[in-house]
Parts: sequence; C-alpha cells; structure tokens
Amino acid sequence: MVENPVSVLRIGILGASSIAPSAIVEPAARRTDVEVVAVAARRPGAARSFAERWRIPRAEGSYEAVLDDPAIDVVYVSLAASDHARWTIAALEAGKDVLCEKPASPSAQEALEMVGAAERAGRLLVEAFHYRWHPLFARVREIVSADSFGSIESMTSAVIGRRPFVGGSVLHDPALGGGVLRHSGCYAVHWMRLLAAGEPRVTGFAQQKGPLGADASSVLDLTFPGDARGRITSSFERDRTDDDPPDLVVESATSRIDVRGLISPHHGHSVRLEREGAASESFTVGGRTSYDHQLDALVAARADPGAAALFARDLVAQAAVLGAAYARSA
Repeated sequence: MVENPVSVLRIGILGASSIAPSAIVEPAARRTDVEVVAVAARRPGAARSFAERWRIPRAEGSYEAVLDDPAIDVVYVSLAASDHARWTIAALEAGKDVLCEKPASPSAQEALEMVGAAERAGRLLVEAFHYRWHPLFARVREIVSADSFGSIESMTSAVIGRRPFVGGSVLHDPALGGGVLRHSGCYAVHWMRLLAAGEPRVTGFAQQKGPLGADASSVLDLTFPGDARGRITSSFERDRTDDDPPDLVVESATSRIDVRGLISPHHGHSVRLEREGAASESFTVGGRTSYDHQLDALVAARADPGAAALFARDLVAQAAVLGAAYARSA
C-alpha cells in the first residue's frame, strides 16, 4: 500500500478532538518511526491551541490544507460522525491512508461509499476500534473459539457511562451522528460480531431518546448464525452499578467468560473463566495502551496487501448492523 516507503510515517489530524491525544498523538510520540505533523480544525484558534499543547509542528484552519500536503501519509479523521464520510473520502482521494474514528459511518450507504473510495484509490481505510488490537481481546477470542469452550449460545454486554447532555454535542445531536448505540454500544456490536465470526440480524431495538432525539439509553437484541443471541445495553444517562453485567459475558452450554474493562484494558481489566469440569480462572493480560497496539496494527497493515479488503468488509458490516437497529425505530 506504500508507494514511496519513508523512514517516518507522517500523520495529519482532522479535528482537534478530545480523543485525539490518547488515540494518536501520544502513541506516535512513543515511537521513532511515526510523527504527527499537522492538525486542522475549523473552529477559530482550536488547531493552534491543540498544536501548541501537543507540540505538533503545524496548525491549519482548513481540512484541505492537510489533505493537499503530499508529505502526509495517513490522515486520522476525528470529527463528528456525520462528517466522517465526506472527509474520509476526500482524504482517500488525496492519496492518504485513513484511520477513522468510530462510528466510521452512521449509515450503511455511506460506509459503502467510503469503502468504494478506498478501493478506487488503492488506499487503506481502518475504523478505530482500538480495543481489538490489545492482547486482552486476542486472548478472549482464542478462548471463545476453542473447542473446549463450546459453541456460543449467548453474549451480553453493558456499555454504560454518564455523559451529561450538551446541546450540539456530537454525542447527543442526531444531526451530527449522535446516539449512545453509535458511540458506546458500537463497541459491543463490534466485539460480538468478531467473536461470533458471523453477521447478526437485529431482532430488537428499544431506546429512550434525549432532548434532541438521539438515543440516550438503548437495548439492542441480535441473533447470530447458529441462533446465538446477543443483548447490548448502552446508556449515557447513568454510571455503571454493581448490578450491571460486565462489559462482556459469553456463554456456551458448558462454559462462561466474563470480561471487565474490555474497551480500554490499560485502565484496568479482569477476566473470569468457568468451564465444566475445571476450576474457575481469573486473570489479566499484559500490554501497552490499546491505542499503542492500534498504531502498531495500522503501521503493519500499510505493508500488508490483504489488509485493506479485510478492514473494508468489517467497516461495512458494522455500519449495516447499526443502520438496521436505527431503521427499526424510524
């Protein structure tokens, strides 16, 4: 995927967002072969303040200034979800590989357009589900896929955390692609899809809407091939309690695994595994931040000819599930 290999991978950021430092700036600073060279934001002064705070060489007042720079290899799109497709496609057409924040697209149609642009440009497009590259998820996936675990019968997830309503927030405004399923529950949709190794049908979606009409709490029911069931509870309206299930519970007829802290394992996590005829196990899995592992994966994927197609299929399939959920309540 790399036309002119260079010793340093140069990244430009679209959007001076609150997640960008953890997601890309700090991991890049811990490497010698990656550098964040520019940030662009349309809010007056936002890019400059961000660049000064995070020691980024260039601050731009337009996204086009980053896309037009031939020295930039990768664009990290960290905008409102409603802007992801437009600027991801523009970056791909400018010859950049793209790491796009989740949800990459609020609609399946936009996801197809994004992937089509990546295919035409011959570039890499990756949705930023950082948790998936931490060794914790690799270990969970290994356990669940083993014959000794048994066929998955059910999965449950609770992705809960208070995010107070703010008018015009990308989290709460449906016009900006807001909604708790899109921004929090999407993690659980993603890990269930990967663990089931098959795409689900949406069999139920109940939501409680916030003041602007985006879902502030929701329950999503899924059915996977083989009739495995999934239930995802998401909420911006309250904090997690002891009565809530873990981030992920996977059960078969003979086994159960509970995982806490799956989204950001570096902030603390735990795993409990129970199998028929065996003593229960509790453990953690070492690793760096999930964002460091994500950057590792991005660098490796740029040199892997088969990576683009895999990530494209994943992005489209993920958007299809979210789109089907919201279509039920349209």
